[in-house]
Amino acid sequence: MNKFSGIIGSGLLLLFSSLTQATSIGIDLGPSRVLTGINPTTGPISFDGLNGTPVNGSVSVDFLFTNSEFVRIYSATQPLFEAQIILQTNGSGFLGFLDGTGYLIDANGNALPVGVTGSSSGNDASLSIGLFPLLKDKNGTPNDQLNKPFDFYGVHFDFTFPSNPSFDVTGGEFLLSASGSFSPFAIGPGHIPTNVSVPDHDSTFLLLALGFLSLVMSRQRSVSKHA
Repeated sequence: MNKFSGIIGSGLLLLFSSLTQATSIGIDLGPSRVLTGINPTTGPISFDGLNGTPVNGSVSVDFLFTNSEFVRIYSATQPLFEAQIILQTNGSGFLGFLDGTGYLIDANGNALPVGVTGSSSGNDASLSIGLFPLLKDKNGTPNDQLNKPFDFYGVHFDFTFPSNPSFDVTGGEFLLSASGSFSPFAIGPGHIPTNVSVPDHDSTFLLLALGFLSLVMSRQRSVSKHA
């Protein structure tokens, strides 16, 4: 899929009146694990909570992790960590770009300091917006208001569609990813490290083994529960 991409700029926390309510969409991140390796990702997680929404106007949405799940960002997590949503529509070709802001949500439902958002548009009429919470400007400057490690429990987006009111959203995908040769992050609430710094070779092997072990143990618990 060909894409046009562009950085929108530093996110500004939007202040809404009490009458404004975000759509809430539950996201199951799967088993507790440490994600490591080159460009680790949760992979796309499908959702349908925006299906039928016209490709026009503005949307406010909270993606809240289910089953007491959270994401842990480590000292070693690189600045290009991204929370992204991809919306498929029933249009055709390039429709334009989503324009908006976003922020991470903490354990109390409060906004963590905002980062940078960027958007892309596919030639299959898909629309995407991503939040880079560890950045505070398009030049890649780290967001010094976020002290790593930290946990977050959801992601909030406010965005405006390009004006294509004759088309609707037909599906969506949510994913978390990180760029870099070593940029780990983790999914809780299982047994995951409190923090991970940039490791030496032996520590890298130990972390990879830990991530694999946590995934195996979680799957074993799941099998036992349904046996």
